[in-house]
Amino acid sequence: VDIILATPSADGKYSGIVESRFLAGAVLAFGDLVYLQTADSRWELANADNATAGYNLKLGICVLAAAGDGSATKVLLYGDVNAATAFPALTIGAPVYMAVTAGDVQVAAPTGTTDIVRIVGYANTADELHFCPDNTQLKLV
Repeated sequence: VDIILATPSADGKYSGIVESRFLAGAVLAFGDLVYLQTADSRWELANADNATAGYNLKLGICVLAAAGDGSATKVLLYGDVNAATAFPALTIGAPVYMAVTAGDVQVAAPTGTTDIVRIVGYANTADELHFCPDNTQLKLV
């Protein structure tokens, strides 16, 4: 575990607690929302539309892209990340949620039947997320 102190002033910058001990379980891009799969200890794409895609597990934001399953990666566990390319336009101060598209975040809570609602952080700017995932998750019925 590393602690990186920097200003995430541009796309692709981050600051906070970063972990690199586990490998990627899929192709990962900077800014992807990931979860640590318990079966193989690899980072996979999180998805609020799939109850088996990490909604209740350890979350992170990919800060070192991975070429595929078994590749090295780094994941932000807590802190600030600027991912203008990956993130939608965020609303300053508002919550950001796990998205129904694998690996994405979204600005509105999911609303579909069986979707998972989990806050992953709050917007500092339109491009910068303060990543602090809530441990509470709701499954819609």
